[in-house]
Amino acid sequence: MTVFDERPFRNLARDGSALPEGWVEACLAELVVHKIGGEWGEDAPAEGLMPVSVVRGTEFRDWERKKGANAAERWIKSSHFAARELQPGDIVIEISGGGPGQPVGRSLLIDEGAVIQARYPLICGNFCRLMRLHPAVDPAFVHLALRENYLRGEVWHFQNQTTNLRNLHFDEYLEGTFLRLPPLAEQRRVVAAAEALLARATVARDSLAAARLTLRKLRQVILAAGAEGRLTEDWRREQARALAAVEPAGPILAEVFAARRKSFASEERQAAMAGRRRPRAPFNLDPGAWQVPEPLSPPNLPEGWLLVPLQDLVEDLQYGTSKRADKNLEDGVPVLRMGNIRDGEIDLSDLKMIDPSAEDIPRFTLKKGDILFNRTNSPELVGKAAVFDRDVQAIFASYLVRLTCDGRLVLPEYLCGWINSPWGRQWARTVRTDCVSQSNINAAKLRAMPVPLPPLAEQREIVRRERSAFALADAVEQAADRAFGETERLPRAILEQAMRGDLVPLEAELARLGGWEHEPAEVLVDRIRADRPAAGSGRRKRRSLRTTEALLAAIRRISWGSVERTTEELIAAVAARLKVPEPGPDLQAKLRRHVETAVERRILARTEGDRLVAATPKFLRYDAEYLLSVLGQVMHEGVAYDGEELSRLVVSWLGYDQLTAAMVVRMGAILREAVSRGLLAFEEERYRLIAAKSS
Repeated sequence: MTVFDERPFRNLARDGSALPEGWVEACLAELVVHKIGGEWGEDAPAEGLMPVSVVRGTEFRDWERKKGANAAERWIKSSHFAARELQPGDIVIEISGGGPGQPVGRSLLIDEGAVIQARYPLICGNFCRLMRLHPAVDPAFVHLALRENYLRGEVWHFQNQTTNLRNLHFDEYLEGTFLRLPPLAEQRRVVAAAEALLARATVARDSLAAARLTLRKLRQVILAAGAEGRLTEDWRREQARALAAVEPAGPILAEVFAARRKSFASEERQAAMAGRRRPRAPFNLDPGAWQVPEPLSPPNLPEGWLLVPLQDLVEDLQYGTSKRADKNLEDGVPVLRMGNIRDGEIDLSDLKMIDPSAEDIPRFTLKKGDILFNRTNSPELVGKAAVFDRDVQAIFASYLVRLTCDGRLVLPEYLCGWINSPWGRQWARTVRTDCVSQSNINAAKLRAMPVPLPPLAEQREIVRRERSAFALADAVEQAADRAFGETERLPRAILEQAMRGDLVPLEAELARLGGWEHEPAEVLVDRIRADRPAAGSGRRKRRSLRTTEALLAAIRRISWGSVERTTEELIAAVAARLKVPEPGPDLQAKLRRHVETAVERRILARTEGDRLVAATPKFLRYDAEYLLSVLGQVMHEGVAYDGEELSRLVVSWLGYDQLTAAMVVRMGAILREAVSRGLLAFEEERYRLIAAKSS
């Protein structure tokens, strides 16, 4: 509630802004003639059950496109169906779900298409609510208004969070949501114009999403062209004479193997002379054998290229450290993990650290040109790789393998590109060993991976052209990302324009130009109010707002702001909020008692003229001593309470109908203080009231 509750100007909205001519602001609860919770039902038929298609939270995201085509098939009692059947014009509200960045409270509009295509009659699930509107308003317009309200974040005020779910206080949402309504004819024009613009925005967003996907696939196309020799086909023609003078790869490999054997023989002699144990022979002293797993076929190679096993091209393969890393450790050495390899590059945005004294840091320190191969990950991501090219000290974790390339044979950028190419990714999917939730590729399989080997000069040209193409693709993708971000914001901009009355000509303006009379929305809403008992078929239940906490919450909301009232004025305002415009003597007496209680609980204060005004509108203004005394009022001896439950009891006792994050923090401090003073006992995550000792 705001200070505009009793505003004298009917063309002012509750936020103080001016309403368009002919528009009115109406409470959502006044427009609803039928509301009921959904049902999940049973997963198999049985006697007395009927089949239904159930709209769940998962259908909300793509509702405009699929219209609930994937709605779940369930069975419910026939007696429960009639009140819950979804009809064209019904609005479904999500009351449980959401997440950290997504509030609960999304809505969807049921139309003829959804009803016709459903295999069985439609109902909504138990995490949703059906909401049917008075026929005097256009449900499509109300749905647009609710979408705009949701996109502006207004739904946050009516929800709380338990575990990972957010829950919408549906009745409070209905009573606290106010929509701007134009005359009915204008509502329909707004819907037509807004839906046309929203459809164009959707087309633009989908086109940009497809473009972003194409750009990501383009990288794979570039890598495939490089690994198969198509990227440098023209270069080979131009360099044919120069390449003819280059020593073929076969003799170069033979020379490298001979040099490796000679180096190892020297190490053996030195070990023998020093009396040390004979060193272990490296895996790459002699040519290895590549293996192509079924159903893959060896890649086609241009003339002058060789197909060799990966082990022939590297000097070493090394697993990373298995020591535990800590994200909060200061002055540690960064440890690269599998999440630090993204799209073929090293990503340093999420690092964990290791204590330098806990590991042999030099042994695992990365050097520029090292390839990191992800040997263990999810089935989709295992086998990805990146070249370490950063000017930072870092080591690597055990789920990664370091490949040290032999610079006489291969460039690390070229070899990494082959591992990340479409053929390389298919190879990883073929050779991986799947466990419960992760897959693994061991070093033996990696060493046998076949690698197309062009001359070093051509490798350099391949890498140069790949970098140039990637840079262009990155620039285009960044532009596409920016444009996509703009299209994501378009629906809110369109709907805000619609709810300001700026999307189509006002009905009042058209009436003046055409010389006809028009019915302002105010008249329409007055007719709905007068018609509500009939529209609700006499079955609308009066809200259960008769408990002490609910009545105090109503008093707190109605007195928000600096408006002063007499006791009788306040009682009348609270009764009106409770939808009891003419309260009887019993309710008046009850409200009068609760006004006195509100004064005692510092919800209201009396002025010098014996008028009432809000005393403590914000929870944080209650002092610690008073909140400690409230604990004694709401707790019972012998009963254990968890922190959230106890916080809710306190804020409810003080007339607040929502527990906010700030309240939770404040109550946490109060509870700790109560424990330190010996007022409460804290055991097994629960609080107990300590009985006062008798004197």
